[in-house]
Amino acid sequence: MNIGALYANVKKEVCCLVSRPKRILFDHLPKCGGSSLTTYLASNYPKRKIFCIEGSNPRESVESFKRLSQNNRYSIDLIQGHLAHELLDWIHPDTLKITVLRGPVDRVISHYYYVKLYKNHYLHEKVSRAAMTLEEYTLSGLSNELRNWYTTHFSGYTVEEAEKSPEESIAKAAEVILRQYDVVGFLDDFTYFVATLKKKARLWSIYQNEKINVTKKRPALDKISPSIRNTIEQVNFLDIALYERVKERVEMRQESRR
Repeated sequence: MNIGALYANVKKEVCCLVSRPKRILFDHLPKCGGSSLTTYLASNYPKRKIFCIEGSNPRESVESFKRLSQNNRYSIDLIQGHLAHELLDWIHPDTLKITVLRGPVDRVISHYYYVKLYKNHYLHEKVSRAAMTLEEYTLSGLSNELRNWYTTHFSGYTVEEAEKSPEESIAKAAEVILRQYDVVGFLDDFTYFVATLKKKARLWSIYQNEKINVTKKRPALDKISPSIRNTIEQVNFLDIALYERVKERVEMRQESRR
Protein backbone atom coordinates (compact mmCIF):
# COMPACT_ATOMS: atom_id res chain seq x y z
CA MET A 1 0.00 0.00 0.00
CA ASN A 2 1.47 3.37 -1.02
CA ILE A 3 1.65 6.38 1.30
CA GLY A 4 -1.41 8.05 -0.22
CA ALA A 5 -3.57 4.96 0.13
CA LEU A 6 -2.30 4.37 3.66
CA TYR A 7 -3.15 7.94 4.67
CA ALA A 8 -6.63 7.65 3.12
CA ASN A 9 -7.35 4.44 5.01
CA VAL A 10 -6.12 5.87 8.33
CA LYS A 11 -8.34 8.91 7.73
CA LYS A 12 -11.32 6.60 7.19
CA GLU A 13 -10.55 4.74 10.42
CA VAL A 14 -10.45 8.00 12.40
CA CYS A 15 -13.53 9.52 10.75
CA CYS A 16 -15.50 6.33 11.35
CA LEU A 17 -14.63 6.44 15.03
CA VAL A 18 -15.95 9.99 15.21
CA SER A 19 -19.05 9.83 13.00
CA ARG A 20 -19.90 6.14 13.51
CA PRO A 21 -21.62 5.59 10.15
CA LYS A 22 -24.32 2.95 10.09
CA ARG A 23 -23.92 -0.40 8.40
CA ILE A 24 -25.19 -0.45 4.81
CA LEU A 25 -26.14 -3.13 2.29
CA PHE A 26 -26.40 -1.72 -1.23
CA ASP A 27 -28.33 -3.90 -3.67
CA HIS A 28 -26.73 -2.74 -6.93
CA LEU A 29 -29.03 -3.16 -9.93
CA PRO A 30 -27.30 -3.11 -13.34
CA LYS A 31 -27.22 0.29 -15.10
CA CYS A 32 -28.87 2.17 -12.25
CA GLY A 33 -26.04 4.48 -11.22
CA GLY A 34 -24.54 1.88 -8.92
CA SER A 35 -20.89 2.34 -9.82
CA SER A 36 -21.01 6.00 -8.82
CA LEU A 37 -22.70 5.12 -5.54
CA THR A 38 -20.37 2.22 -4.67
CA THR A 39 -17.38 4.53 -5.03
CA TYR A 40 -18.95 7.13 -2.77
CA LEU A 41 -20.03 4.60 -0.15
CA ALA A 42 -16.56 3.02 -0.06
CA SER A 43 -15.06 6.43 0.71
CA ASN A 44 -16.82 6.33 4.08
CA TYR A 45 -15.47 3.05 5.44
CA PRO A 46 -12.04 1.47 6.03
CA LYS A 47 -11.18 -1.22 3.51
CA ARG A 48 -11.27 -3.95 6.17
CA LYS A 49 -14.93 -3.12 6.83
CA ILE A 50 -16.08 -3.46 3.21
CA PHE A 51 -17.32 -6.54 1.36
CA CYS A 52 -17.71 -6.05 -2.40
CA ILE A 53 -19.47 -8.73 -4.41
CA GLU A 54 -17.24 -9.50 -7.38
CA GLY A 55 -18.90 -8.53 -10.65
CA SER A 56 -17.08 -11.26 -12.57
CA ASN A 57 -18.42 -14.02 -10.31
CA PRO A 58 -21.18 -12.66 -8.06
CA ARG A 59 -22.60 -16.08 -7.21
CA GLU A 60 -19.35 -17.36 -5.71
CA SER A 61 -18.83 -14.04 -3.95
CA VAL A 62 -22.25 -14.28 -2.30
CA GLU A 63 -21.58 -17.86 -1.21
CA SER A 64 -18.19 -16.90 0.22
CA PHE A 65 -19.89 -14.30 2.43
CA LYS A 66 -22.38 -16.87 3.66
CA ARG A 67 -19.52 -19.17 4.63
CA LEU A 68 -18.11 -16.57 7.03
CA SER A 69 -18.80 -16.94 10.74
CA GLN A 70 -21.55 -14.76 12.17
CA ASN A 71 -18.96 -12.65 14.01
CA ASN A 72 -17.09 -11.98 10.77
CA ARG A 73 -20.28 -11.26 8.82
CA TYR A 74 -21.51 -8.86 11.49
CA SER A 75 -18.16 -7.06 11.53
CA ILE A 76 -18.68 -5.85 7.94
CA ASP A 77 -20.04 -2.31 7.73
CA LEU A 78 -20.56 -2.02 3.96
CA ILE A 79 -21.80 -4.78 1.65
CA GLN A 80 -22.42 -3.88 -1.97
CA GLY A 81 -22.79 -5.36 -5.42
CA HIS A 82 -25.06 -7.35 -7.71
CA LEU A 83 -27.06 -10.07 -5.92
CA ALA A 84 -26.59 -8.32 -2.57
CA HIS A 85 -30.29 -8.94 -1.90
CA GLU A 86 -29.45 -12.61 -1.41
CA LEU A 87 -27.56 -11.63 1.74
CA LEU A 88 -30.44 -9.87 3.48
CA ASP A 89 -30.84 -12.76 5.93
CA TRP A 90 -27.09 -13.01 6.58
CA ILE A 91 -26.21 -9.49 7.64
CA HIS A 92 -26.24 -7.63 10.95
CA PRO A 93 -29.88 -6.82 11.86
CA ASP A 94 -29.10 -3.10 12.24
CA THR A 95 -27.93 -2.78 8.63
CA LEU A 96 -29.57 -0.17 6.39
CA LYS A 97 -30.76 -1.77 3.15
CA ILE A 98 -30.68 0.48 0.11
CA THR A 99 -31.16 0.30 -3.65
CA VAL A 100 -31.54 2.64 -6.64
CA LEU A 101 -34.02 2.29 -9.50
CA ARG A 102 -33.99 3.82 -12.96
CA GLY A 103 -36.77 4.25 -15.50
CA PRO A 104 -37.01 0.75 -17.08
CA VAL A 105 -36.94 1.92 -20.69
CA ASP A 106 -33.94 4.18 -20.13
CA ARG A 107 -32.17 1.38 -18.25
CA VAL A 108 -32.48 -1.06 -21.17
CA ILE A 109 -31.22 1.57 -23.61
CA SER A 110 -28.22 2.26 -21.38
CA HIS A 111 -27.63 -1.49 -21.02
CA TYR A 112 -27.45 -1.94 -24.80
CA TYR A 113 -25.04 0.92 -25.46
CA TYR A 114 -22.87 -0.08 -22.51
CA VAL A 115 -22.52 -3.62 -23.86
CA LYS A 116 -21.70 -2.29 -27.33
CA LEU A 117 -19.05 0.08 -26.01
CA TYR A 118 -17.19 -2.07 -23.47
CA LYS A 119 -15.31 -4.98 -24.99
CA ASN A 120 -14.81 -6.70 -21.65
CA HIS A 121 -18.55 -7.13 -21.11
CA TYR A 122 -19.55 -10.77 -21.44
CA LEU A 123 -22.23 -9.93 -24.05
CA HIS A 124 -20.10 -7.58 -26.16
CA GLU A 125 -18.83 -10.15 -28.64
CA LYS A 126 -22.27 -11.66 -29.28
CA VAL A 127 -23.89 -8.28 -29.80
CA SER A 128 -21.07 -6.96 -32.00
CA ARG A 129 -20.77 -10.10 -34.11
CA ALA A 130 -24.50 -10.11 -34.82
CA ALA A 131 -24.55 -6.31 -35.34
CA MET A 132 -27.64 -6.22 -33.14
CA THR A 133 -29.86 -3.19 -33.11
CA LEU A 134 -31.35 -1.91 -29.86
CA GLU A 135 -34.69 -3.48 -30.73
CA GLU A 136 -33.09 -6.84 -31.54
CA TYR A 137 -31.12 -6.70 -28.31
CA THR A 138 -34.28 -6.03 -26.31
CA LEU A 139 -35.94 -9.10 -27.83
CA SER A 140 -32.84 -11.32 -27.84
CA GLY A 141 -33.19 -12.95 -24.44
CA LEU A 142 -29.40 -12.76 -24.06
CA SER A 143 -29.75 -11.61 -20.46
CA ASN A 144 -32.49 -11.83 -17.85
CA GLU A 145 -31.66 -8.20 -17.08
CA LEU A 146 -33.50 -7.13 -20.25
CA ARG A 147 -36.97 -8.47 -19.47
CA ASN A 148 -38.87 -7.35 -16.37
CA TRP A 149 -35.68 -7.54 -14.34
CA TYR A 150 -36.90 -5.47 -11.38
CA THR A 151 -39.99 -7.61 -10.94
CA THR A 152 -38.19 -10.93 -11.03
CA HIS A 153 -35.29 -9.66 -8.93
CA PHE A 154 -37.46 -8.49 -6.05
CA SER A 155 -40.35 -10.96 -6.25
CA GLY A 156 -38.18 -14.05 -6.64
CA TYR A 157 -40.40 -15.30 -9.46
CA THR A 158 -39.11 -16.48 -12.81
CA VAL A 159 -40.03 -14.21 -15.69
CA GLU A 160 -42.56 -16.78 -16.90
CA GLU A 161 -44.20 -16.95 -13.46
CA ALA A 162 -44.23 -13.17 -13.14
CA GLU A 163 -45.78 -12.55 -16.54
CA LYS A 164 -48.41 -15.25 -15.96
CA SER A 165 -49.64 -13.45 -12.82
CA PRO A 166 -48.76 -9.80 -13.48
CA GLU A 167 -50.66 -8.08 -10.67
CA GLU A 168 -49.52 -10.61 -8.08
CA SER A 169 -45.88 -10.34 -9.12
CA ILE A 170 -45.94 -6.53 -9.19
CA ALA A 171 -47.60 -6.42 -5.78
CA LYS A 172 -45.08 -8.84 -4.28
CA ALA A 173 -42.06 -7.03 -5.74
CA ALA A 174 -43.40 -3.66 -4.56
CA GLU A 175 -44.00 -5.04 -1.07
CA VAL A 176 -40.45 -6.38 -0.86
CA ILE A 177 -38.93 -3.07 -1.97
CA LEU A 178 -41.06 -0.92 0.33
CA ARG A 179 -40.85 -3.22 3.35
CA GLN A 180 -37.29 -4.56 3.23
CA TYR A 181 -35.35 -1.54 1.94
CA ASP A 182 -34.81 1.42 4.24
CA VAL A 183 -33.81 3.93 1.56
CA VAL A 184 -34.94 3.62 -2.07
CA GLY A 185 -33.50 6.04 -4.59
CA PHE A 186 -34.21 6.96 -8.20
CA LEU A 187 -31.56 7.82 -10.72
CA ASP A 188 -33.47 10.87 -11.97
CA ASP A 189 -33.20 12.38 -8.47
CA PHE A 190 -29.89 10.86 -7.42
CA THR A 191 -28.57 13.89 -5.54
CA TYR A 192 -31.62 13.94 -3.27
CA PHE A 193 -31.22 10.21 -2.63
CA VAL A 194 -27.56 10.59 -1.64
CA ALA A 195 -28.38 13.55 0.63
CA THR A 196 -31.10 11.51 2.34
CA LEU A 197 -28.81 8.50 2.72
CA LYS A 198 -25.92 10.63 3.99
CA LYS A 199 -28.07 12.00 6.79
CA LYS A 200 -29.75 8.71 7.68
CA ALA A 201 -26.52 6.67 7.68
CA ARG A 202 -24.29 9.38 9.22
CA LEU A 203 -21.90 9.26 6.28
CA TRP A 204 -19.01 11.68 6.75
CA SER A 205 -17.46 11.84 3.26
CA ILE A 206 -18.50 14.72 0.97
CA TYR A 207 -20.40 13.56 -2.10
CA GLN A 208 -18.62 14.90 -5.19
CA ASN A 209 -21.38 13.99 -7.69
CA GLU A 210 -18.79 12.03 -9.66
CA LYS A 211 -20.26 9.96 -12.50
CA ILE A 212 -18.54 6.58 -12.88
CA ASN A 213 -19.14 3.84 -15.45
CA VAL A 214 -21.52 6.10 -17.35
CA THR A 215 -22.57 4.82 -20.77
CA LYS A 216 -21.07 7.23 -23.28
CA LYS A 217 -22.12 7.88 -26.86
CA ARG A 218 -25.70 6.85 -26.31
CA PRO A 219 -28.69 8.83 -27.57
CA ALA A 220 -31.05 10.48 -25.13
CA LEU A 221 -34.33 8.73 -24.42
CA ASP A 222 -36.33 11.21 -26.49
CA LYS A 223 -34.08 10.51 -29.50
CA ILE A 224 -35.05 6.84 -29.60
CA SER A 225 -37.80 6.13 -32.12
CA PRO A 226 -41.31 5.61 -30.69
CA SER A 227 -41.53 2.13 -32.22
CA ILE A 228 -38.36 0.97 -30.45
CA ARG A 229 -39.45 2.53 -27.16
CA ASN A 230 -42.76 0.72 -27.59
CA THR A 231 -40.93 -2.60 -28.00
CA ILE A 232 -38.95 -2.01 -24.81
CA GLU A 233 -42.15 -1.05 -22.98
CA GLN A 234 -43.91 -4.22 -24.12
CA VAL A 235 -41.03 -6.45 -23.04
CA ASN A 236 -40.77 -4.66 -19.68
CA PHE A 237 -44.43 -3.98 -18.97
CA LEU A 238 -44.22 -5.36 -15.43
CA ASP A 239 -41.17 -3.27 -14.55
CA ILE A 240 -42.81 -0.09 -15.80
CA ALA A 241 -45.87 -0.66 -13.62
CA LEU A 242 -43.68 -1.63 -10.65
CA TYR A 243 -41.41 1.38 -11.05
CA GLU A 244 -44.35 3.78 -11.19
CA ARG A 245 -45.99 2.20 -8.15
CA VAL A 246 -42.85 2.24 -6.02
CA LYS A 247 -41.88 5.75 -7.05
CA GLU A 248 -45.32 7.07 -6.18
CA ARG A 249 -45.22 5.41 -2.75
CA VAL A 250 -41.69 6.61 -1.98
CA GLU A 251 -42.52 10.17 -3.02
CA MET A 252 -45.65 10.10 -0.83
CA ARG A 253 -43.50 9.06 2.13
CA GLN A 254 -41.05 11.86 1.42
CA GLU A 255 -43.83 14.45 1.27
CA SER A 256 -45.30 13.27 4.56
CA ARG A 257 -41.92 13.77 6.29
CA ARG A 258 -41.40 17.32 5.06
